[in-house]
Amino acid sequence: MNGRPRLAALQALAALAAVGLVVALAHAQATTPPVPPGGPSASAAARAASSTDFVTVPVDPDLYVVGPGDLFQFTLSGRVSRSEVLPVGPEGNLVLPGIGLFRLSGLTLTEARRHVVSRLEAELRGVRIDLQLSRVRLMRVYLTGDVKEPGPAQVPATSRVSEALPAGALLEGASRRNVEVRRHGGTRVIGDLELFNRTGSYTLNPFLQDGDIVHVPTAVEFIEIRGAVARDGKYELGPADSLRTLLDLAGGPLPSAQADGCLLVRFRTPTEPESLWFQLPDVFTGKANPALRDGDHVFLFFTSGFHTLEQASVYGEVENPGVYPLVMGQSRLSHVIRAAHGFLTRADLSTIRVFRGARSAETDPEFERLIRLSRAEMTDSEYEILQAKFAARREDYRVDWFRLRQSPELDILLRDGDIIRVDPLIASVRVEGEVRRPGIVEFAPRRTVDAYVKLAGGYSNRAAGSKVRITRAVTGQSLRAKDVQEVAPGDLIWVPERADKTIWQHLGTLVAVTAQVATVIIAVRR
Repeated sequence: MNGRPRLAALQALAALAAVGLVVALAHAQATTPPVPPGGPSASAAARAASSTDFVTVPVDPDLYVVGPGDLFQFTLSGRVSRSEVLPVGPEGNLVLPGIGLFRLSGLTLTEARRHVVSRLEAELRGVRIDLQLSRVRLMRVYLTGDVKEPGPAQVPATSRVSEALPAGALLEGASRRNVEVRRHGGTRVIGDLELFNRTGSYTLNPFLQDGDIVHVPTAVEFIEIRGAVARDGKYELGPADSLRTLLDLAGGPLPSAQADGCLLVRFRTPTEPESLWFQLPDVFTGKANPALRDGDHVFLFFTSGFHTLEQASVYGEVENPGVYPLVMGQSRLSHVIRAAHGFLTRADLSTIRVFRGARSAETDPEFERLIRLSRAEMTDSEYEILQAKFAARREDYRVDWFRLRQSPELDILLRDGDIIRVDPLIASVRVEGEVRRPGIVEFAPRRTVDAYVKLAGGYSNRAAGSKVRITRAVTGQSLRAKDVQEVAPGDLIWVPERADKTIWQHLGTLVAVTAQVATVIIAVRR
């Protein structure tokens, strides 16, 4: 006798299955909330409608709350096999044809499934019962406050606050950390979108429910963090902010941050600050994690010299050219040469060049002024100042290795970025200017300037032989030839051109000579 009711129920399901499916689909279309044409949230509704068919976020059955408009796949398998798509009606009920009505609105998906299955298992023995969510409903929420499109908006029932307020939906100056969700019955939930984007904690981005009012206030309270953090700057003060929260917003401390000696500056009054010192480990362990207030400033300081390694480069005529580390304030030129395993045989040890890599970017107004003047516009003292400033701006230095070995005080301290260049020995002398065959002449010890000029073809007709100058390869100085005792390899001999005399200069010389002769005659007659 007990089998007859169950058989009748199965027969009723079989008879009404086709009719129930048609009714269910029609009811589902009728329960889908309409989109207000031309309304302020029409674009948001269109986005939501397109997303209901492709829910990108998996539905959590323990969190998803069933409501009017949800579609369920109701399946029986075993002695009778049937499958129907059934909607949750406007009153929150799911009607199973031939079986009865089930109140599902307000239950989680897990609770709704348990409620239906437990009730039918007692009546339908030997039949497997399954209830699955087939399509997520659309629900209506209301956007208010500092939003570009205030008013009603339709969103999928899986939506969180961030999906109702996508990028670009807020006005300038709108709060992103104090978004208020107001629900039926007076419940209020706060969404912190800024901290959610930084940390990915879903507790800061709550789910929405049917009829929620999402209110976006104006941001009016701020806190700051500066120094050794990933993203220092100014942040809106959020609900229950603490030092740890601000560090999370700023991306956390950098590895170079000092663990102790961190500073929190806050205002006792609107104009009177006070300083509070703390240590980073205490913040992360919760030992010292005070709540923050509007206007608080946090400072994290860098560790001096953190992972800093000074380097110098040596190239040219050395055994192992390359880049070498320096010990700050200790490494000298000889140390790097020794690390490069010394010189090659053809290295010019009298002209080792050191180029300074670190040059000050500061401007010198006095130098900028003098450089624009001609020599005639400057006084003698201004000209000397300009020459001194030019010398101070030189970026390269010449070092004589032989003198350095005799005088250790010439072994200069190297700085970060210095470049050492060891050139090959040049066994030649350049002769340029007013000579008949300018060019390079082979160097010979104790050869005179006149001998080098003769090898270059001798003086030209326009040469000023008494004004020959020599530019030293070692120092770069330009000296008069008569002041140089011996020409060195690499030196430049420059023969200048004799200045042309105008007719007025010749006339002036004639007048001067005539005057001197007249003076002598007058003196003799007397």
